[in-house]
Formats: sequence, C-alpha cells, structure tokens
Amino acid sequence: MLIYVALVFFCCLHNFSSGPDLDLGKYFLGIRLDRYIHFTMFFPYPLVAWLFLNYSRMANTFSKYAYPTILISGLFFATLAEASQEMLTLYRDTDPFDFVANLTGISVGTLLVSVFNRPIKKISDWMLFA
Repeated sequence: MLIYVALVFFCCLHNFSSGPDLDLGKYFLGIRLDRYIHFTMFFPYPLVAWLFLNYSRMANTFSKYAYPTILISGLFFATLAEASQEMLTLYRDTDPFDFVANLTGISVGTLLVSVFNRPIKKISDWMLFA
C-alpha cells in the first residue's frame, strides 16, 4: 500500500516536462490524454486498499464498511494528491478536471472490487497462502 501511494505521489509531483516530449494536451475521444493518466493512476487504489483492509489485523472491523471506507479514503487521497501539486511544486497546479478523473478511477475501481470481491479473494488467498 505504501509503495503504491508513494508512486502516485511521485507521478503527481515529478516534473515530466524535462523528459521525452509527451504531449498530454492532445485529445482522444474528446478527453485530454492527461485525464486518462490520472484515471489510470487512481484506478488500482480500491484494489490495493481492499487487499490492505482484507488482510490487516483489523479486517473484521472494516469488513462491514469496506467499500465506504475505500471511497472516503480514496476521496481524501485524490484531494491530497491534487492539492499537493499546487502547494509543493512551482511547475504543477491543481486542476478540477484531473480531480474528476482521479475520482472516476477510484469510483470505477471500487465498483469493480465490490462486484468481483469473491474471485479477487480466491486469487489473493491462493497467491498468499498456496
């Protein structure tokens, strides 16, 4: 969980303009490419958070409220990530459309985890305890 969060914050705060030319201002299907990247960065959050909650010592405490906990913590995470761009860098700023893309990724991911929680649990149990 910590590695994932650190990677997202790195991607949110790093100055990618010094690298290869990436024109994230282009559009695909009427949506700016930058929004797809924000969606993709935050889409795994619900799965990572669900696995963290499911296999933590407090799993029984959160089992009833796992999905609201994931959505609320995801909202906080997305807010912190967007706000930190404005507060901690001179070359990035807060963009409400990026925030919407972050929340869309978290919402879609949470919906998928809630629908497919049993197969995910079987696969993760097999991977961890086989």
